[in-house]
Order: sequence, then C-alpha cells, then structure tokens
Amino acid sequence: MNTNTNNRINYFQNCLTIEQIKKRYRELAQKFHPDHNKEIDTNETMKEINLQYEAFRNKKFTGVNHETGKTYEQNFNPFDGYREIIDKLINLQGITIELCGTWLWVTGETKPYKDYLKELGFSFSGKKIAWYWHPGEFRKKSKKNMTLDDIRNLYGSNKVNKEEKNQQAIV
Repeated sequence: MNTNTNNRINYFQNCLTIEQIKKRYRELAQKFHPDHNKEIDTNETMKEINLQYEAFRNKKFTGVNHETGKTYEQNFNPFDGYREIIDKLINLQGITIELCGTWLWVTGETKPYKDYLKELGFSFSGKKIAWYWHPGEFRKKSKKNMTLDDIRNLYGSNKVNKEEKNQQAIV
C-alpha cells in the first residue's frame, strides 16, 4: 500500500464512493480489529483506520442514481443512525453519552431511563455498569473481559457535549 508524506498508510486509497469507503472499512475492521486478529498488536492500526474513516465526514461525493440516470451529491456521514439515537438521549438528565469506536455508551444515572434505553435498542453491561448500542447485529468473538476504560483506550472516546447541543437548539 502507498503511504502519504508522514509515512502513514493510506488505508482508503482509491476509494471514490461512499460504498467503497464503507466496504473498505468493513474489510479493514475484519483484518485489524483486536477481537479478530490476536497474532499481532492491532490497537494502534485500528485507531488510525478509525481516524482516517472519520476524516471522510461531510466530504461530498457525486453519484448516479441507477434508476433515473441522474447525478446527485451526497455528504458522507460515517455515523448514520447515531445522530437520531443521540437526539433521543440528549435531553435526559444525569447521563453521559459517549462514542467509543462505533459503539455508543451511556453511563451515569440511567436507572430512571432503563425502559426507554431498552426501547431504543440499548443493552446493559453489568460489569461495566453502562448501557451500550451498536447499529446492526453484533456477535462477540473475543473472550476478553474489558473494562470501559480499556475500551476507551483501545478505540478512543468522544463524549457528546450536551450543552453545545442544547445551545444549538435554542438559536
């Protein structure tokens, strides 16, 4: 694979469409995800892949509708589906919403929202004392028991800024 000027591998080289980017990300995750590849330390590689994948956010892509033949533009959002879940949680008091890799985690005073979180598709991890959500199906392949801090260190962590979101709603 070619590298860029910083000697970093460009994992998404030659990806020209949103579909190609998503397909390439799935291939890379299968190859480098720590749960799938135990022979080598893939943590840093997976972090770099996630950073490069997220760098495509809001990039415009041109496509052709195969039914109509018309050209269209579309912004890429690697977190499709996440925004609507976050919007449903954003005004709940006493909780923290956090994105670790491609998983949403909810911690804090979640007991009053237990039924609502279940309704949204969240599951509870008693060992982590946190609720988690991931789009699509997931089957655990690793026997590792990781803490939430281990997950944060492995995949990175972004907490949803509730104050910023609330200010945007006011404006």
